[in-house]
Amino acid sequence: MARRGGWHRMPSFFILVAFFTLVALVGGCLTVDPWEDTRIESEVKARLVAEKTANLTRVGVVSRQATVHLSGTVESADQKALAETLAKDVRGVRRVVDTLEVRAGAE
Repeated sequence: MARRGGWHRMPSFFILVAFFTLVALVGGCLTVDPWEDTRIESEVKARLVAEKTANLTRVGVVSRQATVHLSGTVESADQKALAETLAKDVRGVRRVVDTLEVRAGAE
């Protein structure tokens, strides 16, 4: 009489465990330390505030998984491009999502 679920099912079990381990390892490599996002966000904000040629102090900055999201309004297309450039130049930034709106006289 043969038993169900005996040793012949063990290779499938090990393959399944190996697969999920691999997925966890690869997925772990794609994540960014939350402290790194905090550092990126702080550095982008500091660079925007330090910029003397344009008032970029009201630009919203959020960093998630090393992707910086810029939001709010600026006074010109040049200011929008400058904000994006400043964000891209921060160490560790992989991507910048710029949803800034250009409005003349924006405050």
